[in-house]
Amino acid sequence: MLFENRNVLVCTVGTSLFEGNLKNLSQSENRPENWEMISNAYKQNNWENLAKELIKLDPSDRICGAEINTINDIITLKKAPLEEIYFLVSDTETGRNTGDTLKEYFTNNNPIKNVHVHIRVIEKLQDQNPKEFKIHGLRNLVREIGRIVAQGNNLNRSIIDATGGYKAQIAIAVAIGQILKIPVMYKHERFREIIDFPPLPISFDYSMLGMYADVFARFERDETLTYQELLNYLDGSEIEKKEIFEIIRVFLTEVLIPDTNETLYELSPMGQVYITAYRTQFPKPPESLKPSDNRKKPTFGDDHHYPQKFKDFIQKLWEQYKWIHTIYTTNYNKQKAIHGIEFAIKNINQEKKLVGTYKNDDFGARYIIELSDTGIEALCWAADFLNRNYDRN
Repeated sequence: MLFENRNVLVCTVGTSLFEGNLKNLSQSENRPENWEMISNAYKQNNWENLAKELIKLDPSDRICGAEINTINDIITLKKAPLEEIYFLVSDTETGRNTGDTLKEYFTNNNPIKNVHVHIRVIEKLQDQNPKEFKIHGLRNLVREIGRIVAQGNNLNRSIIDATGGYKAQIAIAVAIGQILKIPVMYKHERFREIIDFPPLPISFDYSMLGMYADVFARFERDETLTYQELLNYLDGSEIEKKEIFEIIRVFLTEVLIPDTNETLYELSPMGQVYITAYRTQFPKPPESLKPSDNRKKPTFGDDHHYPQKFKDFIQKLWEQYKWIHTIYTTNYNKQKAIHGIEFAIKNINQEKKLVGTYKNDDFGARYIIELSDTGIEALCWAADFLNRNYDRN
């Protein structure tokens, strides 16, 4: 498979260039002629000179490291006309230094000297704290890849090079590529050539993101929920709630609190892949979700029961988004189950409705948002969008 129309490369970066190759270069059996210059630049932390010396070598030389080796193959063998390279480096000193060296190398290397090189440090992607790495580092990696490929028309122009970095990092990069239909390149140190993982005909059921958008929104804010708190968000009988929990559990990570022996749930890296994949593929509202005709102002049922702050919030929400046809209040008993301003799709009288909640001081309320398009795609998009943007209303 050739990549003649793909000119954006997203590359995960490891530490093999420094730790595996340059650190013990003096003891290597296959030292290049300029090995002393390379070694001195490395020891002196002179990344500009180090890059200049590496440029003198054949880019397929193993000493150059996995990132340079694979990018050379992507250019020469896969015919990718690279214009932009994004290096995703770990949140460590070695990661940053490796990124600086790679930027110098590809900025000044003649075969692709017009390439624009970007370094992205992935916060908390480090090996000193396994929990931070698992819960936050890998999720931040997913977010950053999503941001890059969502820019402009990058989704159809991107390649992912998943050779460098931690094994879990590589696995996540491969998963994102498969789901977003982006070719993924990989080269094992024993392989002579890179291999590619062509996109597979797989997809997520994104209706879950709408049905449980309020739960996913809390998890994305790095909150944790107990099992019972999770069940309180779900509709149906206790048996039905437990069945739903088992469905969304694949996107969660369990954290045991030793002091209380209590299990808390957080969003897993795969959960972040699920959310990021949706937003990358559907960054804009469905074409059917257009400004509503003959819009109807919000109504509040028994008017005197609602505080003015709540009315002002609803009015502003209705005014800001023209694809909202109308908003009206609904039963707001069980106020303790209302946690804040959140949105999700709920089954009401056998119909799927976009339901919002509001919490201020001791007052809580629920309301239904009628859209110009009542289809499931529009409802899902609006639920996710509003959860991310309500604080700007």
